[in-house]
Amino acid sequence: MFRKFNLAMLAAVLVFSASSSWSAHAAAAGSGTGKDKLVLLQNSKTIIHNGTAYQAVQALSEQNGVTYVPLRTMAEQLYSNLAYDASTKEYVVSYGQSQLRYSIGKAGYLYNGEYRNDVLGTPYLLNGSLMIPVRTLLKPYGMTLALNKEAKTIELAWYVKPIAEFTVSPGTIYEGETEVAYMSKPRHPLHLGIIDEKWEGKQQVFDSKGTYTVTHWVEDTNGVWSDPYSVVVKVERLNQPPEALFETNKAVYQMGEPITYTNKSFDEEDGTVLTESWSNKADAFFEPGEQTISLTVTDSKGLQSTYDQTITISNTTMYTKPEFDLLFTKQGDKIAVDGAGVLTLPVITYASLNNYGQQTLIRDNAPETITEEGVYYTDTANGNVRLFGHHQNERDNAVRTYIVVTNNNKQDATLTVDRTGIGGPSTAAGAGKTAGNNYLNARTKPSLNQKTVIPAGQSRLVLPELSNKSINPGQIITYYADVNTTAPLKFSIVIVDKDKDPLAALPNLPVLPYDGKHSRGTFELANRTINISDTIGGKPSRMVLTDNKLDLFMSGIDSVSGNQMTNTGNYGMMYIITLRQVLPHTLIAINPRGGFYAGSFLINNKMVYAPNSGVLATSSEAGVLYRTGDNSETVTIAFTPASGSNLPISFLFLPLPDKK
Repeated sequence: MFRKFNLAMLAAVLVFSASSSWSAHAAAAGSGTGKDKLVLLQNSKTIIHNGTAYQAVQALSEQNGVTYVPLRTMAEQLYSNLAYDASTKEYVVSYGQSQLRYSIGKAGYLYNGEYRNDVLGTPYLLNGSLMIPVRTLLKPYGMTLALNKEAKTIELAWYVKPIAEFTVSPGTIYEGETEVAYMSKPRHPLHLGIIDEKWEGKQQVFDSKGTYTVTHWVEDTNGVWSDPYSVVVKVERLNQPPEALFETNKAVYQMGEPITYTNKSFDEEDGTVLTESWSNKADAFFEPGEQTISLTVTDSKGLQSTYDQTITISNTTMYTKPEFDLLFTKQGDKIAVDGAGVLTLPVITYASLNNYGQQTLIRDNAPETITEEGVYYTDTANGNVRLFGHHQNERDNAVRTYIVVTNNNKQDATLTVDRTGIGGPSTAAGAGKTAGNNYLNARTKPSLNQKTVIPAGQSRLVLPELSNKSINPGQIITYYADVNTTAPLKFSIVIVDKDKDPLAALPNLPVLPYDGKHSRGTFELANRTINISDTIGGKPSRMVLTDNKLDLFMSGIDSVSGNQMTNTGNYGMMYIITLRQVLPHTLIAINPRGGFYAGSFLINNKMVYAPNSGVLATSSEAGVLYRTGDNSETVTIAFTPASGSNLPISFLFLPLPDKK
């Protein structure tokens, strides 16, 4: 393109540039035209913008008749931003909402999403800088190009446009209701004033749901109009209350006849989740007359509606209340029983086997109340170990519970965590029930197999899922963990204020004495297997557990004092009960005998909560665990007594009435 370089001409240009003393506005105006001027010197890094010389990152170059310029330098001189889009491997130059996109080795370019191939040349990398054909900038920026062959310069001239930026509020706009506010935020690279503006699609209130494009232009004091600046406004349908609606499968029912409800409530808004609230909804009614059932549904924005339906209960009886409850109460829900009458039912006798996957139980439950920092229990165990603890924080500060494992052997040892179950921090019944639920649920899944190597003579913290929980004053935490060790290891249950380092504090912590009320200690044979081959069902019966008569409490040692200990209630014990022949149509239920109870059970390896909500409050309540079908079945019940609940408990086996 240019074969020779005129040094005299370049010197003249540079002298002229150095002697110029225009103000920013005058410089922008060039020679009275109001345009910016950019002079590019062939084969030179020097460029002159409105009389001021700058150094480009690469020199202007020419290849096959095409002039290339460094994109980074040009973006700076054109008051634009440059970024790299790694997802598309494109270099992106933006000015306001306008975009130019270039790809290495790809002819053409994208301008505001439209592919253009109206300029010769292909972008390429030169020493880490992208070089682009200078002519790709002309149309997007409204430039003119003047070539001076003698001076070997290219002069670009253009009007620097203002940018018509604006915002729309509020964030959520409803049809026919929301008054829309438009905040104009025009800006100008040369700080020129704005003298006029235009809008398209601007509305104070949008009448219909949909998406709308609002476009804005501004004019500067040079009479230059901006490119269009657009914002898409999403208008939502004005929220309407949902429609509550349900149906029953009949209009007239007998007393004790099951009722089927079909909820047909809906909301015009797609995907809206409705909250249901029923009144007088019963699975059956046991008095004749009319019954009005009410359903209220509420949408996510708080609007609601109510639907009532009246059904008739006849004078005839399909099932009595006790019959209905035995047949139809959902698994985990409560039924009423004769608490005193339960004691007259024949007792199923059984023998416990102690040779099934035995574990050593370390029970940490005394002191149960946390009043001071310290070691709440410590002992050495080997092999298959279950850790179990239950504490309530009565300190003024939040605390954490840590399991510190110390290897006093001469060789390294490994501790493997197989499963855990943690409940709380929360209330007593809630923490114990949740911990038992989580522990039993973990028994249905593969082992965690979390290994910790403990070097000889050193200590390590294990069970971070326990120590990560901060226990506030008044809160309770319950935990279970099954672990395996390759050598005898010392377990220390350490409780300190939440921000303390337990390992640093351990040498100075007291080992707390037994509180004289609750149970703690180390107990062998922590799994109890019960197999019953005799036929169960046909007549009401019961199976009594954790009473210390038919089902004896565990005996162990408090390693701190050396005293004999009894694990009252057998908390932390794992029961596996196999009933090999339960007759057809037999209900199995859990009945508390020592006060309230709230726990969980694995019935044939399926989790059942007893009860689903709340607690079994008295011995006159029972939780439905299982019903056998039309054939005799083998039923397996696995559970651990729920910490925070009262014992003993009984399993009830009640024949079901015939279905009608």
